[in-house]
Amino acid sequence: MIRFEGVSRRYDGLDAVLDVTFDVPAGGLCVLLGESGSGKTTLLRMVNRLVEPTAGRVLLGGTDVATRNPDALRRGIGYVIQSVGLFPHRDVAANIATVPRLLRWDAARVAARVDALLDLVGLEPGAFRHRMPGTLSGGQAQRVGLARALAADPPVLLMDEPFSALDPATRRTMQAELRRIHAATGKTILLVTHDVEEALVLADLLAVMDRGQLVAAGRPLEVLGRDAPGPVRALFGAETLAFHRLALHPAAVLARPDKSDDGPALATGASARDALMLMLAVGRDRVALDGDPSRTVRLADLLDLP
Repeated sequence: MIRFEGVSRRYDGLDAVLDVTFDVPAGGLCVLLGESGSGKTTLLRMVNRLVEPTAGRVLLGGTDVATRNPDALRRGIGYVIQSVGLFPHRDVAANIATVPRLLRWDAARVAARVDALLDLVGLEPGAFRHRMPGTLSGGQAQRVGLARALAADPPVLLMDEPFSALDPATRRTMQAELRRIHAATGKTILLVTHDVEEALVLADLLAVMDRGQLVAAGRPLEVLGRDAPGPVRALFGAETLAFHRLALHPAAVLARPDKSDDGPALATGASARDALMLMLAVGRDRVALDGDPSRTVRLADLLDLP
């Protein structure tokens, strides 16, 4: 769906992005991860032509975006930013309806779409349709911003540090909501973050940027493998890289028949890292699965993971 081919961008003789090539498949959720100044936001903004490449090209659905009218291109791409950017003097419904109205949808279709999207992002339409942005919490405003980005049903969604201004609890909630919405809609999502934990929670595909260059790309377990390059080790912490890898393995896949003593059990959907943390908390070398105490995850199996 999105392809970067030898893309570079120079500012005043300095390379903000240098010769980047990789693909984001249709329906994938790709996270661009890197420290501030690594070039990830510049790369993201090349997709909707907010930044033009100095060299190379960006393809969207097989078409070079440079051949597309910028306004028409942007109406077909959802865009969510850190500051949300809701229009303060328009109510929630009017904010969400911005692009559909530009596309001249009729009023009934716009109203139905607004209510459907409010439901999708977990906001009750009757309670939120006519709320003003200034009355919303940070999490509510971010949900409205996400609904607005999805309003015209674009195939691609660009997200630039969308949750970084939220408190930790709200941020975790919004990450879970994004995963749910992604599963429900099948959108192709390209998301920028500098938060390694957020990247691992969200990414189907992980692309790591360092000083304008793409240093690793692939499924998270591939990127965090034992042969991970130096910039990846520095970003995740060389001492904790193996700990991060545990978060990518579902605990249930490691479980084997072996009844555990009574004690806390792993929650549904727990990772191998969750299993290790529970073992350390209760002082045991194995823990049972919630709802299936006849199967346990053992410390020895965690230590054998690649």
